[in-house]
Amino acid sequence: MTCAVLITPLVDVVPIIEGCDYIGVDAGALKIIDQDLPIKMAVGDFDSLNEEDLKRITCPIERHPIMKDETDSELAIRLCKDYDTIYLYGGIQGRIDHTIANIRLAMYRFNNLVLIDEHQKISVMNVGEYEIDNTYRHISFYPIFEGVLSLSGFLYPLQSRRIHIEEIYTTSNSLVEDKGIVRIEEGRFLCVQSNWR
Repeated sequence: MTCAVLITPLVDVVPIIEGCDYIGVDAGALKIIDQDLPIKMAVGDFDSLNEEDLKRITCPIERHPIMKDETDSELAIRLCKDYDTIYLYGGIQGRIDHTIANIRLAMYRFNNLVLIDEHQKISVMNVGEYEIDNTYRHISFYPIFEGVLSLSGFLYPLQSRRIHIEEIYTTSNSLVEDKGIVRIEEGRFLCVQSNWR
């Protein structure tokens, strides 16, 4: 399985994930370099960097104009579309409009995108069966479009429940066993896992 780790400027500590390619999103490239991790490339408009900082980025750079239709994160994700999994670190903190944009990219364009930070993880679940461990305290499921969901090993179990797109009662579930089983029988769901209180 191939994976890419995209690091945005909002990341404080770059996580070490073995066997993945590291890609810097704009000034996030310096975060990778400062931790002496291998960096495959950097992408963005680099509008927040001065020339001295830009010279520190010695990997291949794909530079884009400041005035553009895509966010820097979207440009980086597009470059990684052939990876099995794309981890975007720092994509769900900071400005709410960028957070919404990144969630929408996962929901509608890049199903292999996982948004993650120190306390939270957001991923898309298509039809199939998934095992979830107790790494995160709170687990929520939101239908991207109407679907059927089963949950076992959870505080609030479900058995082949049809969830309409406007419903939010699947917010803030938790595991009562070491592992939970999620079965998506129809549709596609956003899975949000969090350790915030």
